[in-house]
Amino acid sequence: MRTLLITAALLAVTWGGTLAADPAEQALRALNPDSELVGSVETVRSRYEDTLIDIARAHGLGYHAIRNANPGVDAWIPGEGTEVILPRRHILPRQHRSGIVINLPEMRLYDYTAGQDHIMTYAISIGRMDWSTPLGTLRVIQKTEQPTWTPPASIRQAYAARGESLPAVVPPGPDNPLGEFAMRLSNPSYLIHGTNWPEGIGMRATHGCIRLAPSDIEHLFSRIPVGTPVHIVNEPVKAGWDGDTLYLEAHPVLEELQEPNNLTPAVRAVVRATGARPAEVDWAAVTRIANARTGIPEAVGIARALADEERAPVPVEIQTAMAPAPAPSARVTEGVGIEGGWYVQLGSFGDAGNARRLALRLEEAGFSAHLQDHTPGERAMTRVLVGPEQNANDAKALVTLLEEAVGLKGHLLNLRGAGE
Repeated sequence: MRTLLITAALLAVTWGGTLAADPAEQALRALNPDSELVGSVETVRSRYEDTLIDIARAHGLGYHAIRNANPGVDAWIPGEGTEVILPRRHILPRQHRSGIVINLPEMRLYDYTAGQDHIMTYAISIGRMDWSTPLGTLRVIQKTEQPTWTPPASIRQAYAARGESLPAVVPPGPDNPLGEFAMRLSNPSYLIHGTNWPEGIGMRATHGCIRLAPSDIEHLFSRIPVGTPVHIVNEPVKAGWDGDTLYLEAHPVLEELQEPNNLTPAVRAVVRATGARPAEVDWAAVTRIANARTGIPEAVGIARALADEERAPVPVEIQTAMAPAPAPSARVTEGVGIEGGWYVQLGSFGDAGNARRLALRLEEAGFSAHLQDHTPGERAMTRVLVGPEQNANDAKALVTLLEEAVGLKGHLLNLRGAGE
C-alpha cells in the first residue's frame, strides 16, 4: 500500500545546512497502514554557536532524546560542522493507539486525533522521580487559556525547604510555569500544559504534570476536545513492523520503574510484536540496542517462518529474559484499606483467580485496577474495581471509556461515603 504523504509544505528556513519545519510541521507524521513506525532519522551539521538544546528545540526534540541519540557529542559545545543525529523516527507505543498516548520513558506525546492518515507527536517533560507522573488512563476535563497556577501545599513546602518563596497564587504571565495553555486531567492534580522554560523540554523537570513547548501546547490545545482519553504508559522499549522488517527502539528506563534485567523489556517487546507474526530475530542486535538505548529504531528481524532446525540458537541471557513477566500490580486489599472515592466495578467473583485475571487484563489496557475482598452475603467474594475518581460524573465517564476500550460494562461504586 502507498505511504500517506505529509501534506504541509516545509518552510525554507536554513538550519545547519538543512531545512527546518515550523512547529506544526515538526509534530506531523504520516501513518502508513503497512508500518508501525512514523517519521525519519535525519542529520544536521551544527554551527559553532549551537548547543544540542538549540538543535533539539529547532527540530521538535527533547533534551534527553537528542543526548541519547548522540552519545559522543558534547551537549554544550558540539563544535562547528559536527554531525548531529535527529531521532525523529518513532515506533508507535503498543498499548494504545487512540486519543492521546504519553510514553513516559520516551518523554513523547502521540496525538491520534489529528486524522485517520496522520499523527501529531511532541517532545514533553515529565515528573521528577520524587514527583512522578502517574500511569493509567485519564481524560481531559477542562481547558484554560492564560491559566492561574495555585500550587498545592506540598509544592510550596518543597520550595520552602530549599529556602525559596512561592506565592499561594501565580497569575498568568511570564513567571507562570504553566505557560499560556493548560488542560486539566480527570485526576485533577495533573495537567498537560505549556511552560515558561522551553529549554527544559525533554527532561524530568515537573511536579508530575506533562509539559510541552509553548508552540506545541498551542497547537495541541487548539485541537483536543474535552473528554479526550489520555493514556499514560511505560514502554521503555518498543518493537514494531515496517513491512516485513521488525524494528526495535530502546530508551533509558525510569528509575522508579526499572526492571532488574535490562534485557527483559526488550525481549518482551519483541515477543509481543512477533506473537502473531513469526520472525527470524537477530538477538545480538536486540542485546546491543537494549544496552545502548539511543532511542533510534533499528532493524532486528524479518518476517519468516523457518523450521526449528533452521533457527539460530537463542542466547542464554535472552532465554533468561524470556521468563514469564511478573504479574502487574493489581492491588488486593481489605474493604477498609482501599482509597476512598468513586470506582467502576467490573465484576465480583467467588474465584479470586478469575478476579485477578480480569484485573491483569485491565492493567494491560492501561487502567488502574484493584481487587477488593468483600462478603455481600454468606459467601466471600473478590470484586474488580477501576479508579478512583473524584466525583460521580468522572466515574460515569470512566464507565463509557472502559466499555469503549475493553468492551466491559461496569457500574458505579462510591467508597467515599454517601452524599459525596
